[in-house]
Amino acid sequence: MKEQTAYLFHMLFWMLPVVLLQWALAWRVFRRNLKAVFLPPLIIGTYYSLTDVVAVREGIWYFDPEQILGVFVGPLPIEEILFFYLTALLVSQSFIMFLPERLRKR
Repeated sequence: MKEQTAYLFHMLFWMLPVVLLQWALAWRVFRRNLKAVFLPPLIIGTYYSLTDVVAVREGIWYFDPEQILGVFVGPLPIEEILFFYLTALLVSQSFIMFLPERLRKR
C-alpha cells in the first residue's frame, strides 16, 4: 500500500464494512426512514468540515502530505471530509437501527 493512500485505506477498511453490514441487516428500516438516515450526516458532516477548516487555518493541526492523496476541498483533504460524513452516517444508521419501532416510520 502506498503511503499516500494510508488515511483513505484505513478509514474505508474500518468504516465501509460496518455501513454495509448495517444496510444488509436493516435496509427495510433505513428505506422507510431515509430522511432520518441521511439528513443528520449531511448537516453534521458539513458542520464538522467547516469547523475543521478553521482548525487547519489556525494551525491547530495539519495533514501529513505523505499520508493523503493530495486532493483538497479548500484546505481539507478529501479523506478528512469523507471521514466526517461517514462517521456521522454510522451514528445516524446505528441510531435508527436501535430506535424503538414505535418511534420509526412504518
